[in-house]
Amino acid sequence: MKKEFKVVKLLALRQGTSERTGQEWKSREVVLESTEAVMYPDLIVATLRGDWAENPGVEEGDIVEAGLSFFAHEKDGRWYNNIRVIKIEKK
Repeated sequence: MKKEFKVVKLLALRQGTSERTGQEWKSREVVLESTEAVMYPDLIVATLRGDWAENPGVEEGDIVEAGLSFFAHEKDGRWYNNIRVIKIEKK
């Protein structure tokens, strides 16, 4: 899904090494606000990974077009949603 958003907040870079694979990883969460003309715009938190996490190329307040990927996973009998940014470009 591609949609236009305003970047509300870029959260801190997180990085580490996977215990399972031993590979290094980087991620950063970004708060995006829908730019559609509605009374209560949607806010979502999405995850940037890899190079985009370290250098997203956007700043707070920028209007961007973001491609999002949605998926869910189960852990200990509970289900969780994840939203990943698969493409992000400044408008």
